Amino acid sequence: MGHILILPTMVGVAEIVDFCDFLSPTPEEQAARDAAVHSVFDVIKYIWPACKPEVFKLFMIGLYLPTSDIDVMILESGIKNPQTGLYAFFRVLSQRGIAKKIQVIAKASVPIIKFVEKKSGAAFDISFDVDNGPKAAEFIKEAVLKWPQLRPLCLILKVFLQQRDLNEVYSSGIGSYALLAMIVAMLQKV
Repeated sequence: MGHILILPTMVGVAEIVDFCDFLSPTPEEQAARDAAVHSVFDVIKYIWPACKPEVFKLFMIGLYLPTSDIDVMILESGIKNPQTGLYAFFRVLSQRGIAKKIQVIAKASVPIIKFVEKKSGAAFDISFDVDNGPKAAEFIKEAVLKWPQLRPLCLILKVFLQQRDLNEVYSSGIGSYALLAMIVAMLQKV
């Protein structure tokens, strides 16, 4: 996770593909992220044993940067008010000491809790019962299969946005799903 991301100004296709390969996680980085996900899922299942936590598929299909947050949706939690769930999760994370930089963003259109898992340094965004998550994941999976150029375009643009602090939706940036939708719209016209 110690990659330094510098985007050259003039590049060719081969350089973009090489850059995307450079951004791909090493086996050790992937193992650390997988262990972090397992640790966070353990906490989620401790609080809501019947829920179904899911990692958003960008992580699963390699459309993330080494510094990207791991987006987790807690489905079927039974929580009536997402803010209540976020604060309950905040308390347990604090008690167990597995997270740092914990931030509850309760007033967003999709309330989330952001934190960094201490052991791996992986950042997480957790949301509750977002109905469109699984549908979005299927759309992304199909789009990546249909347009192989989607992955390199997405990664390059994610680096560009990240370098300019324009990659967080809650701070008026462009999120991954919106970015993918824009790229797919462009690819459909080509």
